[in-house]
This record gives sequence, C-alpha cells and structure tokens, in this order.
Amino acid sequence: MKAGWRLARQVRHSVSKDRTLYLFPILSGFVGVFLFAMTFLALFLAFPLGSSGGDYLYLLGFILAYILVGFFSTYFLMSMLIAYRAYASGNPISFRSAMSQGWEFKLQILEWAVFYTILVMILRVIESRFRGIVQLIVASAGSILIAIATFFAVPAILDNKVGPIKAVEESVSAIKKNFGSTFGGVAYVDLYTLIFTLGGLLIILLSIFLISSVASLLIMISGIAVGFVIMAFGVILNYTYLNVLKLVLFDYINGKGLPEGFNEVDIRNAIRKKGTGSNLNSSQGNSNFPF
Repeated sequence: MKAGWRLARQVRHSVSKDRTLYLFPILSGFVGVFLFAMTFLALFLAFPLGSSGGDYLYLLGFILAYILVGFFSTYFLMSMLIAYRAYASGNPISFRSAMSQGWEFKLQILEWAVFYTILVMILRVIESRFRGIVQLIVASAGSILIAIATFFAVPAILDNKVGPIKAVEESVSAIKKNFGSTFGGVAYVDLYTLIFTLGGLLIILLSIFLISSVASLLIMISGIAVGFVIMAFGVILNYTYLNVLKLVLFDYINGKGLPEGFNEVDIRNAIRKKGTGSNLNSSQGNSNFPF
C-alpha cells in the first residue's frame, strides 16, 4: 500500500514539473463536449423529434459523434504522451510541436476510435438484452474487461504505430507478463484524484440542500459552480496522472528505464516481471530513458 501511494505521488510530482501537460485534457474535454453538442444540435434542427426515420438518424449521429470524440480524445492523449516523453528526456517541446507530432498518428488514431466505438456498441447491445441487477453486472464486467484489455493500447500505438487489434494484443501481453498486487499504483492515483471529484460533488449537494433552508439563490449557484470546477479539476488530474503512469509502466516493462524522480523499488513493488527475482537492483530514476 505504501509503495502504491509513493508511486502515485511520484507521478504527481513528475507531471507537475511541466504544467502545460494539463492543457491536453482540458482541450480534449472542450472539444468532446462541443462535438457532441454540435452533432445533436444539427440533427435536431434538420430532423425534429418525431420526424420519419429520425430515430435511426439520431443513432447514426450518436455513433458518428462517438467516433469523432474518440478520435480527438486519443489525438490529444497521444500528443500529451509525446510531450511528457520529450520533457522527461530533458528535451521539452512546445504544445504545438507535440500536437504536430501526434497528428502523424492520425490513421492509427482513427482506426482506434472506430475499433473502440465498435467495442462499446457491442457491449451496449449485450447489456440491452438484460434487465435489473443482471444488466448492471454485465455492464460493469464488460467495462472492466475493455479497460483492462486496452490499458496499454495507446502507448503501444505510440511506440509501434500499430493498428487497434495489434495494440490490444500488445497491451494484454504486457499485462500477462507483468502484474502485481497494486498493478502500478493505478488504484492509488484514482484514490488521490477521487478526493477532488467527491469533494466537488459534496459541495454541489450541500449547495442544493442549503437553498431549501437559509441560503440565497446566488449562494447556491456559486456553490454549484465551485463544485463543478473542483470536480472538473479532479477529472483533469485523473486523466493526466493515470495516462502518464501507463506510459511510464509500459516503457519500464519494455526495458526503456524510468524518468527522473521515479523510484524503481516502488515500480517493482507495483508490478512483477516474470523471470526476474527479488535480487534486482533498485535506483532513484534511471539514466537509460532513451528519448
């Protein structure tokens, strides 16, 4: 447990040294919301509710919007990982340069967006065949399986410029060969950022409750706004920390060393490489980070 918390703290410290990394999840979120909103606004204006064939058009619009959002979110993620690698190697690049390098993967990103959308659609179809608690179990199990199978997919695409199926194969292979009780401290990164998201939610609920008692409407609106900002902050931190941690683990698993600031002891306590013993040397950081 202590190793997991230390690893989560090391991720936070590493990311905090280059605050431009936070721009990627912020812009990704804005673009995603904008694309969904514009897609359905255009559909609603062209085909008002109740129009003949409207249901199929709205479904098609949802799928198209999902693919577009998946494409741009993966594009921003890829660019963020490129920027982090450059910074960790001691040769930082600008936001524009990272986005430009990320665009070189546009074909692989599009393939991944379509592939992931198909996976999600299949899961939704399977869910729809069940009701009640069974549906919840199926949905949760399916989401967990997809999350595990695709855990290292984006770093695999970044390293090898492979298609989605090959990326999933490499992700699953990495997980099979390298595992541990905390699996890279992922749970601890989530717990750290959960403090912000739950804190924001609590402020929102308290603000809504107070309006029915002593607070004014202005106080309630202000409280809700503050709560949403804190929740958004937690989501941004989770997105950034978790994906950077995935990249660090993926590089380490593949023999590329660790960025400065990461303790190899904590990494080895978080994952277990098959074929290695407990007599491996530890270090604070690693000079063999080859970028």
